[in-house]
Amino acid sequence: MSSSSSSSSDGMEGDMIAAFQAEYEEEMLNEEAEPRRPRRRREFIRRDRLGAHDRLFEDYFADDCNYPPSFFRRRGEAPVVNFTVNGHEYNYGYYLADGIYPSWPVFMKGVTLPQSEKQRVFTAAQSAWRKDVECAFGVLKARFNILAVPGRSYSRRTLGLIMRACVILHNMIIDDERGTNLENIYETVDSNVGPAIHNHAPPSLAARIQMDNEMRDSPMYTQLQHDLIEHVWANA
Repeated sequence: MSSSSSSSSDGMEGDMIAAFQAEYEEEMLNEEAEPRRPRRRREFIRRDRLGAHDRLFEDYFADDCNYPPSFFRRRGEAPVVNFTVNGHEYNYGYYLADGIYPSWPVFMKGVTLPQSEKQRVFTAAQSAWRKDVECAFGVLKARFNILAVPGRSYSRRTLGLIMRACVILHNMIIDDERGTNLENIYETVDSNVGPAIHNHAPPSLAARIQMDNEMRDSPMYTQLQHDLIEHVWANA
């Protein structure tokens, strides 16, 4: 009795193994019969790393470089800004900002509650330009995590250096990863011709106080916003 039961169980186990083996072989045959997807080859980009290294060294780090440190390091002095809008002359640049910033001439905001068609057109244009800048900064934050994390522990000078380094690295990456196989053609610049550098005398303490007051002048902000509204409306 026991011998017959053991032989029957061995037979069932053998049948199961044979069935599994047949099913496995059938699946393997089906996989071989199916056409395989073509492997997508990566695009070849001619990077010319050695040439890029040589150009970078000659431009910035050589003894007789094309772009000396004085061209970039102006010791915190911003370039002189002069422009005329709607017949009025202004001597300060401005940043595109939203409503949380104060009403100073250096921060140009949109109209919170536009009452006229001119104000609505200006507010839409200001918002579009500001979002373009924010989108560009979002690309940098996505690539460099140091720009996305809190940076209150850094000094303002360190934050400025970090931002400049990220912008330079981003531009170098974009230039290095262009989706083309064409050779990069760079114009040769005579190393004897230096960049034009304008040196201005540092302002006195009284001039600095006056500039600080002018940058916080709310009536000047109102006048500048009105002039920009008229300018945008005239060129819409």
